[in-house]
Amino acid sequence: MKISDKNITYIIQFLVIIAAVLVVLSSLSVTEEEDPEETAVVVPLPPNMYSSSQHVIGTGNKLGTYYPAGVILAEWFNSHLEANGGSFKAFETNGSVDNIQLLKTKRIQLGMIESRVAKESFEKEASSSLRLVWPLWFDVVQIIKPPADLYPGYRFPNDDNGFVGQHKSSTERTSYEILTALGDKRKHNADIQMENVINAIADAKISFAMIQAGIPNKNVAEAIAFRHCGLVSFTLEQLEKIQKNVSTSVPFTIESNYYSNGQEECHTIGLPNVLVATTDASPEQIEFVIDMLVKGCPKLQGRFKTFATVPNDAETVMKVLSETGVPLHEGTKRWLEKNIDKSEAGEAK
Repeated sequence: MKISDKNITYIIQFLVIIAAVLVVLSSLSVTEEEDPEETAVVVPLPPNMYSSSQHVIGTGNKLGTYYPAGVILAEWFNSHLEANGGSFKAFETNGSVDNIQLLKTKRIQLGMIESRVAKESFEKEASSSLRLVWPLWFDVVQIIKPPADLYPGYRFPNDDNGFVGQHKSSTERTSYEILTALGDKRKHNADIQMENVINAIADAKISFAMIQAGIPNKNVAEAIAFRHCGLVSFTLEQLEKIQKNVSTSVPFTIESNYYSNGQEECHTIGLPNVLVATTDASPEQIEFVIDMLVKGCPKLQGRFKTFATVPNDAETVMKVLSETGVPLHEGTKRWLEKNIDKSEAGEAK
């Protein structure tokens, strides 16, 4: 069959069109593949720190204390705001280290931070805008071990398959400081999602789970009361080594039967926490936050017992914050001056 010159021309034109379409589609596919990488973010970007509509509180992960406490505080703050006063929102993060960066980049307005992390961050950067707002509760290191019948002869850390906390979190840092103090320099790389940690330790799929949080902690309670797990307790000799390696830590005892009947007394460490803002936050707003904390914590402990340990008097607050070594926010100074004056006036009467 002979193809005419006219038909050949048509074929060539058709092939040119097809080639052009393929080039366009190829460029589109490249764009679709590259765009997610260019726009991807590790965490959702909350509204700007100074959005008039929303004030964001950087918390932690849902295994610890920061997040549930932050949710309750945001609800409490919002219940006392006027209709046009905006709103507070608790934002889940990886914890203290994450919150420092989010504060610096103005993605959050308030951050729950371990005091040593705040102190070290300020020491590294003398011009830092970080400012202390208020002391919070002590985070207690609670190391969950598997049920005794699934892990006979257990000895912490036993192997290198432990959960040390989320990457870049304060818990991860504390975990390795404790392990190093006890002579264990291995990396513990239990690759597991946060929501699966309790199931994994209860089924002895990991050798330990490190939780650094205020007490009581509902996840620890579940593991001990319902999943028959235990708590790792340190000897006095071990605690001395750990305290030398974990800055600002203090000995802490979880009494026997605290979480469940049969739970043994646990000797561990605690680390103080603070609420932090930056110099960008207005003094009026910080005074509001402190007022709500002082008035709310005695009431909120019914929802979350950890609030019972938050200081609510000026003298105690001054002592705790001064030991941290980070400057006070202007709003905190104003609140303390007003309330110390009131306290002295009351004593004078």
